[in-house]
Amino acid sequence: MAFNDLKFAEDDARVLAETLKDFYEAVRRVGGEPGYRLALADPERLVQLAEAAILAQVNHSIDAAGKGSLLYFATPETIEHIGYMFGDRGKKLQASFALTTIRYGLSVEQTVVTPIPKGWRTTPNNKVFFATMKPIEIPAGELYGDVEAICLTPGMAGMGFKAGEIKNMVDRSPFVASAVNITPTSGGADIEEHENYRERLRMLPESFSTVGPDGAYEFWARAANPGIVDAKAYMPDLDLEDFGAFLAPWGITDPAGFYTALFNYFRTSGTGPGNVDIACLMLNGELPSQEVKDQVYAILSPKDRRPLTDFVHVKESTPVEYPIDIEYWISEENATMADSIIDSVNAAVERFVKYQKSKLGLDIVPDLLRKMIMDCGVKRMEIHAPVFTVLKPIEVGIHNGEISVAYRGLEEA
Repeated sequence: MAFNDLKFAEDDARVLAETLKDFYEAVRRVGGEPGYRLALADPERLVQLAEAAILAQVNHSIDAAGKGSLLYFATPETIEHIGYMFGDRGKKLQASFALTTIRYGLSVEQTVVTPIPKGWRTTPNNKVFFATMKPIEIPAGELYGDVEAICLTPGMAGMGFKAGEIKNMVDRSPFVASAVNITPTSGGADIEEHENYRERLRMLPESFSTVGPDGAYEFWARAANPGIVDAKAYMPDLDLEDFGAFLAPWGITDPAGFYTALFNYFRTSGTGPGNVDIACLMLNGELPSQEVKDQVYAILSPKDRRPLTDFVHVKESTPVEYPIDIEYWISEENATMADSIIDSVNAAVERFVKYQKSKLGLDIVPDLLRKMIMDCGVKRMEIHAPVFTVLKPIEVGIHNGEISVAYRGLEEA
C-alpha cells in the first residue's frame, strides 16, 4: 500500500452520502417495503446529504489526527511530539550561530605576550556582532593572532559576510590596531527545516548503535548543525601509489598484493584500525566551512558515538560543475499560452538546479531536465548540456553559471 493511500476515516462526502442512502434503503426494505428506493428529491435524501457533509468534516479531522501521529504525514505542529519520544536526540535542531575566524593585528611588535580575551566583539555594521570564542595570546615578536568567533545573533543574521567585511572593533586594548575576519561566515542556520527534520527522525534508529553503521555516522553528522541537509559516511580507498612508496624501504614491491594480505589478516584476526570519512552538504548546495567541519568532528568524536577502533575524518564534499544549454519550441496550438510556457520553462530549469544540489551523490540526468521542461507544454526540445554524469557518493552537482535556455519559436502541431 502506498503511504498516500492510507486513510483513518472516510472524508469524501459523496461516498458517505451513498453509504447513508444504502443503509436507509436497507432498513426500509427489512421493515416491510421490498424494492424500496430513495428518490433523489426525497426529503430524507436531502437530510442525508447534509449529514454526509458534516460527517466528512468530522472524519477529515479524525484522518488528519491519525496521520499526524505518523512520521510520513506529520505536520510542523505534530512532528516534534514524535521526536520527543527519543529524548534529546529527537529534538528539532534550533537555530545555529554563524562562525568565522578573526585575525587581530598589533600596531607594532611587542616584547611581551599580548592577550585577546574571550568575548571580544567585532561587527561589520553595528547590527550584528561576533565575539571571540576563547582567549588567545599574540606571542612576543608577532604582529597578529587568529581566533574563532561566533555571531551573537542566531540564524541567518550572521551569514553572507565575506572575508574582510567584519572589521569594526567594539572592544579595544592598547597596541591592538585591527580585527578582521579572514574566512567567510558559515554555519549559521535558522531552526531546522521541516523536511530535513523528518528525514533525520527517519534515520534516528541508526543512532542507537555504536558498532559503526554508516547511518549512525550520518545521523550524528546532520545533528551537528541545522544547516546540514545531507551527509555521507564511507571508507576511503587506499592510495596504492603512496602505500607503495611507504613500503619501498622494506623491499616490498607489490603494494596491492601486500595490502590484500594485510586486509585479510585484519579481517580474519579481528584486529587493526579503521578509517571513516564523513562528507556533508549544506543548505542550497553550499559546501561546509572548516568551522562547520569542526562541529561535525566534535559531535562524532565522543566514545559513545563511534567504535573504539574507528578514526573519523571530516572530508570535503566535491562539487561537480555542469552547464545548461537547451533549445525548445512551442506548438502553434499553444501560441496564446507561449508567454506562460516560457515562464514555466525558466522556473523548471531553476527547480532542476536546486534539486541537483539538494543531496550528495545525485547523478546529473539530462532526461530529468527534459521531463520537467516537456511538462511545461513544450512541443520539443534539444539538450546540448548537461550530459549524463555519474556522481560519487561524496560529489554534488553544482551549476557553473553558464546557462542558455533559448526559445526558438512556434512550430506546426
